[in-house]
Parts: sequence; C-alpha cells; structure tokens
Amino acid sequence: MAAGLRKVGDYVTRRIAGETIVVPIRAQAAELDFVYVLNEVGATIWSQLDAGLAPAEIAAAIANDFEVAPDIARQDVDRFLQALLGAGVVEGRVD
Repeated sequence: MAAGLRKVGDYVTRRIAGETIVVPIRAQAAELDFVYVLNEVGATIWSQLDAGLAPAEIAAAIANDFEVAPDIARQDVDRFLQALLGAGVVEGRVD
C-alpha cells in the first residue's frame, strides 16, 4: 500500500452524477453517517491507494493527469491523505 497506508475496512464506491461516492461497510450494513463524496482528484487518489502507489507516485500521476505543478499536486495529495487518516478511513504513514 502507499507508504504503509491502507484502507481501514470495506467500502462500496460508486460514480453517480459525476461524483464518486464512498460508503463504508460495517457490520454487514452501510454506515450512512459516514458517506464520502469525492471530486475527480480525490477519486483518483482513492483508487491509487488500491494500486499500492506511494504518495509521491500518486502526486506525479495527479500532476500529469490534471496538469498541475508537481509541488502543488504533492501538497494536495498529502493534505487529502492526512484527512483520510484523521477520519480513520486509512491507517499508516504518509511519507
């Protein structure tokens, strides 16, 4: 996983009306108090976690795909991953 990051639990991810919706599955039921709506960048980062890419690799992909400066992409990726850590959606370290 990305620099020791891994998703905590199971999630259902669906693309609806141009947005990516992430719903954690807990105790065989969706916990609807914690539904996450991701924009295109967030959805790309989310999918890259499954690919096992490190934050620097994810940032490089974001910089390329969304035509943003590499340092800005890295800041955005780190900020998003920190938010996921804070929400308990992922665990590990962002290096």
